[in-house]
Amino acid sequence: MRLAVCSVLCAGALGLCLDVPEKTVRWCTISSHEANKCYSFRDNMNNVLSVEGPHVTCVERTSYLECIKAIVANKADAVTIDGGLVFEAGLAPYNLKPVVAEFYGSKDDPQTHHYVVAVVKKGSDFQLNQLQGKKSCHTGLGWSPGWNIPIGILLPSDLVEKAAAKFFADSCVPCADQTAFPKLCQLCAGKGTDKCACNSHEPYFGYSGAFKCLQDSVGDVSFVRHMTVFGGLKENLFQIHFIQKGEADAMSLDGGFIYTAGKCGLVPVLAENYLSQDGKEQLGSKCVNTPVEGYYVVAVVKKSDADLTWDSLRGKKSCHTAVGTSAGWNIPMGFIYNQTGSCKFDEFFSQSCAPGSDPASSLCALCNGSGTPAHTCAPNSHEGYYGSSGALRCLVEKGDVAFVKYPTVLRNTDGKNPEAWAKDLKQEDFQLLCLDGTRKPVTEAQSCHLAIAPSHAVVSRKDKADFVRRMLFNQQELFGRNGFEYMMFQLFKSSSKDLLFSDDTECLTNLQDRTTYQKYLGPEYLHAIANMRQCLHSELLDACTFHGN
Repeated sequence: MRLAVCSVLCAGALGLCLDVPEKTVRWCTISSHEANKCYSFRDNMNNVLSVEGPHVTCVERTSYLECIKAIVANKADAVTIDGGLVFEAGLAPYNLKPVVAEFYGSKDDPQTHHYVVAVVKKGSDFQLNQLQGKKSCHTGLGWSPGWNIPIGILLPSDLVEKAAAKFFADSCVPCADQTAFPKLCQLCAGKGTDKCACNSHEPYFGYSGAFKCLQDSVGDVSFVRHMTVFGGLKENLFQIHFIQKGEADAMSLDGGFIYTAGKCGLVPVLAENYLSQDGKEQLGSKCVNTPVEGYYVVAVVKKSDADLTWDSLRGKKSCHTAVGTSAGWNIPMGFIYNQTGSCKFDEFFSQSCAPGSDPASSLCALCNGSGTPAHTCAPNSHEGYYGSSGALRCLVEKGDVAFVKYPTVLRNTDGKNPEAWAKDLKQEDFQLLCLDGTRKPVTEAQSCHLAIAPSHAVVSRKDKADFVRRMLFNQQELFGRNGFEYMMFQLFKSSSKDLLFSDDTECLTNLQDRTTYQKYLGPEYLHAIANMRQCLHSELLDACTFHGN
């Protein structure tokens, strides 16, 4: 089965839109996330193009149909929509035209199509011709992969909505009329008027939403495009896969993911050298050639929980940077595994936030997803408790212990972080748990830490390593902490936390002779990873290990 092209619609050809006197394209968005990206796109266009334009402005609507109507009414100019809606928008009374197609596939094999697939969980005991009476998850009413194609094949009827409501036990079909067809919205997760909504206010809307409906075991089958399934890979593993395939060249990774990247044939290129614990530069011009020393992994608790020690963590609520990371997972859970001999970490702690875990498990019970259910427990910045600062926030708001890199507490207390959750925090409100059962102030990590973890490092393919190294050194000279263009852009500063690189990076430094993942990570860390290997399931790591990298 093939999916129609996902296209951009405009009131005329895009060239005609750009020929209007104001040279402005009004882009239509259907959610706050889309709008924010559009505003960022607009601002960056203004920065790089001359005042003559062309320019982009952003128009907010609540659904793709509303965007189509806005274009017809000359209140917007363009929107990106699914192929099924391209067909509808081309009919009267809209009469709009597709002008640009999204390319998929790879650079060597570009494609303007993708495949429609019916996805089920492994172990399901039914076939495609046995879907009647099952619970179904759909991207949206009128979408090619989620509705038009599968329903057209299963139910060749003019009254498809009525027929689908009878064919499936229950469904989530965002954009459907839940008054007329309540069964088509029965499985949707939106609250109140957002239930079955035609935008991201409905958690099961769109490709990732329909797949999440299946992941959450709400539905038995999900109709999506084939690439959606690969989007289910943990984010860093997905990016490693892209670098391995040659569709990307480099990224900065935590030590745990450097291990996976190394098994997949990638090599470390440069390492992050960190600022001093008070947030000041300590190496200056010597930074790029100073060997990296790694960072302390610490267990942080509230000073007010005076009876909590390393030996009394069972049954407590835990906060982790993400599954697979050194500070938040591999090292602390490695110690716990050595104590218990069990990988059932969800039974050791009562509740946790460990981004990257199964959203339905207790390991995600504390996560907040930035208020959006679809992002809950995601191993990226969409999850508010992701990363070291996120894990500390989790501790402040919900948890008993946070496993983070040092000096996370120092960077987020005493006014150093103006965000609402952190602005009133005091350094003395927290303490470190030591492995010997004692507790110490957060400034004494040197004598009270779980381990020293390798610094984050940039990885690439061997054939690109030299080029990536030269490029990053060049960009560091421009946008590093002492760069010539530092005021224009800060390489090691993020609007959120730790985007692209860790925010406490002083510079990217040479690796000396540590240019393989084994040499970079060192024997102690490799031993720790080996102990945890049976508790970590990674399809990418399994595949790369099988192929002998």
